[in-house]
Amino acid sequence: MFERFTLNARMTIIRAQQEARELGHPWIGSEHLMLGLVAEKEAPLLALARLGVTYEAYRPAVLAAADGGLGLAEEDRESLTGAGIDLAAVREHFLRTHAAAAPAQATAPATAPEPARRWLPFGRRKAAAQQAPGPVTASVVVPGLAPDAHLPFTPHGQRALDSASKVMLEQVDDRITLAHVALGLLTPGDELLSRTLQRVGTDIEPVRAAILADLGQVA
Repeated sequence: MFERFTLNARMTIIRAQQEARELGHPWIGSEHLMLGLVAEKEAPLLALARLGVTYEAYRPAVLAAADGGLGLAEEDRESLTGAGIDLAAVREHFLRTHAAAAPAQATAPATAPEPARRWLPFGRRKAAAQQAPGPVTASVVVPGLAPDAHLPFTPHGQRALDSASKVMLEQVDDRITLAHVALGLLTPGDELLSRTLQRVGTDIEPVRAAILADLGQVA
């Protein structure tokens, strides 16, 4: 299926894996795929920023809503456990890491804000593809996860990609674009994705409607 994704759409999935690792999550869910999308500045994804779904706001929302794995849907938890991931150990590591980080953040002197991440406009020129971000080592240690291990998709994450393919077919397109991925993600019933969006002041339906409006379609 991935051979039908445009370069930009493929890079969104790569970014989702990178973000999951950096957050200490040994899985790729719809919440991480959305995190990969919010770095894009292309229409119709500008609707995300208009509704407050920016990288800076959405990333901490993912961390809080996932809650070290406790915030996952039961279906996703069972799937990851079946894949050999010890979610209790992940949760323990999450609590230990953030309990230790909280006092340091409270007493640390103010520092200049970290520069915003810049993602190259992949697919617009040959040089951009050559500078595409490659795999990175996790910035946190996740119990039982090798630094170079491929992360499994949760059932919700996999369904989002399958839905992107269906959206492509419905629109009579031959490639899965960023817009298809976004619309595949924004389907009712994904409680974790809904909670992350609610944390930045919106929800699945308003975001979906705004993207469809930018595409000139009816929600």
